[in-house]
Amino acid sequence: MKFWFRWAFPVLGMAVFVLLLYWPGLYGGFFFDDSVNFLEPAEIRIKDLSRDALLGAWESGNAGPLGRPISMVSFALNYYFSGFIPFYFKLTNVVIHLLNGLLVYLLVHLIARAMGQSSRPAGVGPMMALMLAAAWAIHPIQMTSVLYVVQRMTSLSSMFVLIGLVLHIWVRQLRPFDKRGLWALVVAWGVAFPMALLSKETGVLFVGYVFVYELIIRRHFNRGFDRPATWFLSSLSVGGVAFLAYLSFSSSWLFGGYEERAFSLFERLITEARIVWTYLGMIFVPSLTDFSLYHDDFEISKGLLQPASTLLAVAGIFVLFVIAWHQRIKRPLIAFAIAWFLIGHSLESTIFPLELMHEHRNYLPSLALVFLILHMVLSPSMNTPAMRTAMLGSGAAMLLYFGLLTYLRADMYGDDFRRTQIEAQYHSGSTRAQYEAGALMVNLYNDQRSPMYGSQMLLGLATKHFEQTNMIDPSFKLGLIGMLQLDCLSEKTASEQTLSELNRRFGSGQNRVLDRTALSAIPRMTNEGTICLSREQVDQLFHSALSNPLVYGFKKSRILTAYAFYLWLDQKDYAAALATLNQAHELNNDDIVNRLNAIQLHRAMGNKDGALSVLAYLDARKLSQVDNGRLAEIKEELFKDGVLLINESKR
Repeated sequence: MKFWFRWAFPVLGMAVFVLLLYWPGLYGGFFFDDSVNFLEPAEIRIKDLSRDALLGAWESGNAGPLGRPISMVSFALNYYFSGFIPFYFKLTNVVIHLLNGLLVYLLVHLIARAMGQSSRPAGVGPMMALMLAAAWAIHPIQMTSVLYVVQRMTSLSSMFVLIGLVLHIWVRQLRPFDKRGLWALVVAWGVAFPMALLSKETGVLFVGYVFVYELIIRRHFNRGFDRPATWFLSSLSVGGVAFLAYLSFSSSWLFGGYEERAFSLFERLITEARIVWTYLGMIFVPSLTDFSLYHDDFEISKGLLQPASTLLAVAGIFVLFVIAWHQRIKRPLIAFAIAWFLIGHSLESTIFPLELMHEHRNYLPSLALVFLILHMVLSPSMNTPAMRTAMLGSGAAMLLYFGLLTYLRADMYGDDFRRTQIEAQYHSGSTRAQYEAGALMVNLYNDQRSPMYGSQMLLGLATKHFEQTNMIDPSFKLGLIGMLQLDCLSEKTASEQTLSELNRRFGSGQNRVLDRTALSAIPRMTNEGTICLSREQVDQLFHSALSNPLVYGFKKSRILTAYAFYLWLDQKDYAAALATLNQAHELNNDDIVNRLNAIQLHRAMGNKDGALSVLAYLDARKLSQVDNGRLAEIKEELFKDGVLLINESKR
């Protein structure tokens, strides 16, 4: 019974507390990248738990170089048991977050033990460790890692990282080392580490976290480097140099990624210096208005003095390195907290051509706050009863404040209308926040199940959001498409002025990531009847995009594919659609789905020879499990007893 009162009940209490705070947010919907990552891929909609079905889900990922298969399988399992009901996807995320909170609880104990065994008792009991773990679990910056479903990739990868760290640190504290330690290391490095990588590539940071633990905390614990520490540090250093060498010798893809961004590599690096300090402000002094799903309103640094705060931010990061180095022996937890935070941002906040700022990138780096508080708890000055009482009181106040902000954010995320309107108000300069707020209103206007169906007020508010979007970013296309949609709903005809401006934007300037979304939206909306564009008008929009001198290669191929779908599904012009798909294939022959669709077009046109030609081409290629499955399904439809079921009279 003593065990339950000392350990189980406090942990259960933390779990209930976290669940209650997040509960209102479970009723929200899917948004942002949820669609492209797991709502659209057909392989996620598994009908059984067979090997082939799970393997299809495993190979269905298109995010990151590894495809994040473990995350994709988890989405498929969610679909199998509950369909695409957002509540259960989000509840699964909360459960993963709760498990991570428990792992943080164990990590705090292990770090405290490492600090305490050298000279004094740790001084961190279950209640203090629980408060520190709870502070991390209920911090409002964790919201998007939990209620933004696709960011399960982040929390799931972090779970395996934490499992690996807890096992590694526990083994390093064993006296003596035995078979238990050997098996724990095998699980940490041979199971948890690979699973972290296969959930999301940021799992590689496990290596960095182990490195700073061995370099700082373990050194303090052991009063020097023992043989295993020397081996770990040497091996990890060699691995790090090899990774940097690989990046330097295969940098073409790295620079190519910046062709679709509004910033260069240098601009990203110096802007991230300011963003890192913004993250620290959000972690240590959180404010409700600072948080958002979108942070595209953050000003890009064009030089070290544009704005002037850029130079200060870069210098500040250098100062953090100096502090960490200077304090590594005297105050190791301060050094460890700084190193942990910087390691946590060494991938997504450095050279890679990702979007500039997202809160979920702080899921594990935000533990820096926990380690700094732990330093204060273990400080000799805290050993007096008065200071302990003051610390507990401050901790309780912090938990209440964090909990209040998290509950308010969860309440926002529990209703898409409320979330989009509040975030558009908090971030009036965010193109995406304004667009999403307007797009949701248009959807509610068209949704017969909505109590606001057909409300003219919605159209008026949507107009304001789209106008704000177009004013913020003169190159943004989705806002103009939204305006065309409003024209069709109110005037029953598309504005020539808006169409002219959209053609101009497609035909000139840099081709951005969201341009693909805009061009894909046009065929879908025309097919659904939610936008009233004629064939001539749509043809002109795609012609403008294809004639842009900055659009070439695989970018042009994607545009041609979107255009082919319009010609095929909306216009039923199979010949033109097939010719367009063939052009796309010439520019990017790695797009196998393109060829699978070509077979279907040949079938619709009654062209046996054409279908057989594409089938022979695909049979000669080495295809993935997913593409092989798709091809097998098409063959099953096309053939019966070895006879191709295509009526050539359709030609």
